[in-house]
Amino acid sequence: MNERRKGWRRIHEDGTEWEARIVPAPRQTEQELRADEELLEFVCVDGSRKPRQVAVPGGAYRDMDDDALHRAFVKARPIGGDFYGRPGKHMNDMG
Repeated sequence: MNERRKGWRRIHEDGTEWEARIVPAPRQTEQELRADEELLEFVCVDGSRKPRQVAVPGGAYRDMDDDALHRAFVKARPIGGDFYGRPGKHMNDMG
């Protein structure tokens, strides 16, 4: 995917480029979101990493500068995958 998709902003994080935008929340996620929140999704441009999502205050994405977008990325978690810091999950590369 080399073309920038309409409505997606790009950032460079963790050694790769990511596209970010607000997406509709899946039904199971809707229950976890507060009424005043939206779901921000980050998609790896080269497809080498799983997409990540994080809840942000409604309308915040529109006002985010690059620094705020980077901070949101750090808080985002991979969709349906394991991530570091999950209680009880031993990561082999951590010893």
